[in-house]
Amino acid sequence: MVQVVGIDFGTTNSLISVVTHDGRITSFDDGNRPHPSVVRYETDQVICGRKAKEKLEEAGVGVLGNTVRGPKKLLKQTAINVDGRIVNPVDVVTDLVRYLKEDALNNDNAEAADLTRAVVTIPVDMDGQGRVALREALLNAGVYIETFVHEPLAALYAYFKDQEDTEDALRRFEGRMVLVFDWGGGTLDLTLCKVTDGSLVQVQNKGNNSVGGDYLDEAILSFVEKQHARQHGWTEDRYLDRNPDMKAKLLVACEKAKITLSSRERTNIFLPDYYQGDGDESEIDVWLTRDEVENVCSRLIQKGMREIEILLSPEQADIDPQTIALCLATGGMVNTPTIKRQLNEVFGVAALHVSPKGDRIISEGAARIAADRLDVTLAKPFELLEARNSVVTLLREGTVLPKRGHSIQQEQSMYCTDPRDGAALMTFKRPVMIGKSGASDARVNYGNISVPINKHFPPLSERIIVKVKIDDNLIAHVQVIGTDQGEEVTAEFYELEFALNVTKNKSAQKKKNLKINSRTPLRFGTVALSNISCRDSSWELVPGELLKEYNDNNPYIKKNFTEQQRVEYVRYQPCSICRKQWTKNCCTQ
Repeated sequence: MVQVVGIDFGTTNSLISVVTHDGRITSFDDGNRPHPSVVRYETDQVICGRKAKEKLEEAGVGVLGNTVRGPKKLLKQTAINVDGRIVNPVDVVTDLVRYLKEDALNNDNAEAADLTRAVVTIPVDMDGQGRVALREALLNAGVYIETFVHEPLAALYAYFKDQEDTEDALRRFEGRMVLVFDWGGGTLDLTLCKVTDGSLVQVQNKGNNSVGGDYLDEAILSFVEKQHARQHGWTEDRYLDRNPDMKAKLLVACEKAKITLSSRERTNIFLPDYYQGDGDESEIDVWLTRDEVENVCSRLIQKGMREIEILLSPEQADIDPQTIALCLATGGMVNTPTIKRQLNEVFGVAALHVSPKGDRIISEGAARIAADRLDVTLAKPFELLEARNSVVTLLREGTVLPKRGHSIQQEQSMYCTDPRDGAALMTFKRPVMIGKSGASDARVNYGNISVPINKHFPPLSERIIVKVKIDDNLIAHVQVIGTDQGEEVTAEFYELEFALNVTKNKSAQKKKNLKINSRTPLRFGTVALSNISCRDSSWELVPGELLKEYNDNNPYIKKNFTEQQRVEYVRYQPCSICRKQWTKNCCTQ
């Protein structure tokens, strides 16, 4: 059977991989390296990949003259100016994907690959607009996205599949924390995961897009130029101009030197005719040592390593680094000796695993997910805050997320406990940590929706319809309607955290989804002024002073006060002497 491929469409590099019929994995690379995510426009020519990168004279991401590097980062924009030509970023991505497909078709293993269908990896922070645009771009290139999966999850799955016995490895890591540390050319991404019931579950994420390897290449280039100037006694007012396209070649040479120095103590960079001039002054001939490069890059490296400390700090995950069972280090930067050394110091030799295929492990993970037909599931429950700070679970953790052409939807009726403002406030949340949905556990807000309602209705009378739909881009679309006013308010949330259902334990999955709507009292943390309930009989959630007013107006169907409601009623009564709202010593002020 022809296999669906996996695509790692990265900011710096991109790669297509496939699992062949005999279970081996093949990547359609460029000379054992991924294809640079670079597109260059020269008159009517479109040049992609390494040939386009070798003409770049600047590091970084975005539009660089007539070249676009990392077009994925530009998908939020509707148009970009590429050397005077107005281009849609979707079309740039389409051009790059077409190039990747054409290159793959020239490979002997292309017959095993269905290059029209793919599992595609995305960064954890890619927003909904970016996902929609990426799907459109691949569709224009003739590729259907079967499902999205976050890059760290794909890398982690590839790691477990590479073990001699995947199921045994998963059992050994059951209940333990894993950190995926992905430091590539464009960004540093950290994802804390946990192996739970045979699933790989995201716990927390953190990223930094200002410490990528491309910035280090630029720093090395600057150092090389300064070394050359010292060799020839140049002063600030005596510099030769570079020859055209030579800076691009030096950037490539610096990148290669950085890789070489991961296994050697020193290397040479030689480029003839770099400067406009004669003799030795025109050529770059500089020896670099590992210590020199590490010193040049030390500030950026320390900034990146600091991200681990922040993620694991008490203010975020609150995890002791020594309890991390595995630190899976991927990306081109992790082979830098000083980074390896510092990761060893933080996690220990036993826990650290520097992937020997860090530049392709994500695409291989996507291909493995495609071949094994794994489900992407919801890592944490999707919750709605109730009055008095309880939460209602709308979608449980473990809910299977939809694939291409499908969606899932859950509808919930709510009732307004305090309609006096003419609005019902909906606050949508998720727990900070997996398996931490109890009363005292911290939560993170997805966002708020305020829907107009009839303020003249009694409490718990107007029904509010809440619909949550997750589409095949794994975006949560929330629709809220007040049934009396009929006004509809919508919102989209893309920060869902995913899990991979590795063991395909269907009975456990079914058990997780049996009960959709549950109520959990949330006694600590940020208190939102929610005024809704999932039951029209939740009179204990109505404010005390409003319940007193209701009872006075409806003497034959009075509702009993709870102690909290009685206190609220007394507290908000005006002073019997001065008629002011209750304050301390109000009559004497």
